[in-house]
Amino acid sequence: MEDTIIWERFKRGNEQAFSGIYHQFFQILYQYGFRFTQNQELIEDTVQDLFVDLFRNRLTIGATDNIKLFLLKSFRRKLLRHLKKESRYTAESGSEITFGIYLSPEDNLIMNETEQVKWIRFNKALEQLSPRQREAIYLRFKKELDYDAVAEILGISVEACRNLIYRAVKSIRQMLQEEILSASMLFIYGILKKH
Repeated sequence: MEDTIIWERFKRGNEQAFSGIYHQFFQILYQYGFRFTQNQELIEDTVQDLFVDLFRNRLTIGATDNIKLFLLKSFRRKLLRHLKKESRYTAESGSEITFGIYLSPEDNLIMNETEQVKWIRFNKALEQLSPRQREAIYLRFKKELDYDAVAEILGISVEACRNLIYRAVKSIRQMLQEEILSASMLFIYGILKKH
């Protein structure tokens, strides 16, 4: 069913539509929140708060033709507000909110050793990116959002979003290429040393 129709039913108070939205997007929002913080309780509370606010304010919320985009954007704003408030009371005050891309325990189980080595190399390259670049990469390629949606969530122009992702992908390629070259050089050096 089209997002516009489901959203309108939810706005009119249809509990089945609301429940469907909740069940369809809870895990997506949870996984997205896990990229910002490992505090599972905070993530769950933020998702619950978001849905309580949605239901409470359903009559004044605007229309949408993309529920996923609407929820990701709203959830991000709410979670970052909580994290910034929380950081005022910790030693991390003033530090930038991070964004990590991690494998789930299920992913680790199904990956073979070669895939895990590739993931480790790729993850090292990702760690060199800024948190904003990692988030853009995650939204674009893991959550399969288009550039317009990623730009809207991050609060930047579509052109800035394209540039951000282009530079991030270029950096990843360069870092992976350098690592492959370094590994090859060590291998060749090891062979030459034996002879």
